[in-house]
Amino acid sequence: MDERIKRLTTPELARTFAKNARERGHPELEIQALAHARTLQGIQAGYTTPAELAIASALYAYEEEQSRIKGRTFRANRTRQMLAKRGALGAAERMVLSPQPSVGYEVLQEAGLQDLSFEAIIVQFPGEFSEIAVQAAQARLDGRPPPIPPKPSADCDVDASAPVVLDSEAREFLAGFNDPSIWFQANWLPRYRTTTQAIARDLAEGRLDEPFDLLWKSIHNDISNAGRGVLKYDTVDAMRDEFLQVLREIHEDGSPANFEFIVERFETWKTEGRTDKVPHLLIARAFAGVHPQRYHTTVDASSQDRILDWFAQHTGHQVPRSTNWAVRAQALVKHLDRVDVFGRDIHARNIFPWFVLDQLRGRAATTNGPPGHSPRPASAFADLPAAQRLLELRHNLVQNALFAQLEEEFGAGTVWTEYPTGTGGFADAYVRHADQSCTLYEIKIADTATQVVRQAMGQLLEYSFRAGGLEPVQLFAVGEPALDEATRRFLERMRADFNLEIDYLQVELPDDTSALVN
Repeated sequence: MDERIKRLTTPELARTFAKNARERGHPELEIQALAHARTLQGIQAGYTTPAELAIASALYAYEEEQSRIKGRTFRANRTRQMLAKRGALGAAERMVLSPQPSVGYEVLQEAGLQDLSFEAIIVQFPGEFSEIAVQAAQARLDGRPPPIPPKPSADCDVDASAPVVLDSEAREFLAGFNDPSIWFQANWLPRYRTTTQAIARDLAEGRLDEPFDLLWKSIHNDISNAGRGVLKYDTVDAMRDEFLQVLREIHEDGSPANFEFIVERFETWKTEGRTDKVPHLLIARAFAGVHPQRYHTTVDASSQDRILDWFAQHTGHQVPRSTNWAVRAQALVKHLDRVDVFGRDIHARNIFPWFVLDQLRGRAATTNGPPGHSPRPASAFADLPAAQRLLELRHNLVQNALFAQLEEEFGAGTVWTEYPTGTGGFADAYVRHADQSCTLYEIKIADTATQVVRQAMGQLLEYSFRAGGLEPVQLFAVGEPALDEATRRFLERMRADFNLEIDYLQVELPDDTSALVN
């Protein structure tokens, strides 16, 4: 290095020297001065060892080249965050072990600065890095496929031998979930199973168009509802080749480690302005859709964290310390397999966590389900014995009429049907009042009002006052028969002597409805 450059003590002085050297036609001095400026900048940032300073210099060289290309100052925020979080050596090793070369590597290679890449630095300082990282770095520099790194165990901080203990609430939730007539079982489960099977067939046969649309562009695809987590369609279409490649990589490697690599790639795209956000939910949904044997359907990380607390409290689940969605999701799936209540039905297993979330939201009156009523299809009862099927179909008709009656009385946007009770069940109808109090309705198909009240009361009390229940201000047993005098007096006594606000509501169906259930 030129002695004049060696005497420069700040990166600013070195860059000024480089600028002057370039303007005066001394490119060799410019190169030396820029290298010295990067080293001085690394020292100012707190890097000390030769390997750390080389990594810092590589970062600064990448930023300089990107600034030149873009015509404006560029700062590699994501890479800087990784260096701050993992340290210079750990961040460089992690990026080199990624299945795809980083943007920084490609930019430096294109500029003829490959010797400044993390790969070149790892090869230069092999004693500072793992053997697999050195092999991967050399392979990339040689243009060869990198070796496959060993997959870290997703459960490395979880004791898989810890006992699985279901308390009474967990058993009640499972019992409620296994009711074949609920929406989860009758509507969602068959659609979810069909969707994942179609994705598996398409990917196995190399057909990517349908999975591409389903996983990257659809708001709701029977795996999960992406809501506001979707990307702009124009963005997805403009980056179609990149998204198809991500889909291929997810298909080839469904590990939590690859999940994190994919997230980091999207973070790079966001930093470069190619996407407006990192679609964490879409990425998780893609992993869940392609690998249902490994991941459940609660793909929103904050929602998963909420249910993990419940599983820890009520089933003995040990939550991994890692905050990686895939690590936590895979650990929960393995825990549910150990519970051994779903048999080989991985799809039922995978939607049970969302059932739990639905119940917890019901407790807090924050259910995502909008007010309204979706009549259950007749096909939901097709496998039931004939007598039970008739009762369920009749129940459906009464529920339709009850919803219309309540909405007329209380107004649109105040009435839900099949509302999660927080105890593992679903209320036939639920009205939320302006003061956030609620009223509960339970339908029973019986010949007399006495029988309706007798059959409904247990569920109404459990939905209302069991731990985690809805605590309504009023309960209604709902049936078709007229209220008889004895039952009226009984309900009056419940209100007067026991302070239990319970009443009876008659719902009358038109005479021609009998043909609809036969």
